[in-house]
Amino acid sequence: MKTFGWIACCAVVLAFGVGGCGKKEPASGGAGTTIAPAPGTTVDAVIAQKTCPVMGNPINKDIYVDYNGRRIYFCCNLCPPVFNKDPEKYIKIVDAELKAQKTATPETK
Repeated sequence: MKTFGWIACCAVVLAFGVGGCGKKEPASGGAGTTIAPAPGTTVDAVIAQKTCPVMGNPINKDIYVDYNGRRIYFCCNLCPPVFNKDPEKYIKIVDAELKAQKTATPETK
């Protein structure tokens, strides 16, 4: 499945010109600003999402869209427009990832 995501990303890059996954330019729709982590934490600790809901690649912390009070991260600038066509589909993917993380690593107090 990840191979398909990589192939799809490359196809989109070829179709729309130079750019593509990993390019560190802000996406439109709220991207380009940063969230301030709580004192004593890193941005990595604040961002639980690890993979792009569109392509399944690792996220780029500089590319995101704010949607219904949530910040959704992507791997490249080509993914936010895809997300915006059907946001609820991709929110479910992010929620499944976050739920799997909670199940895999129970919190310690």
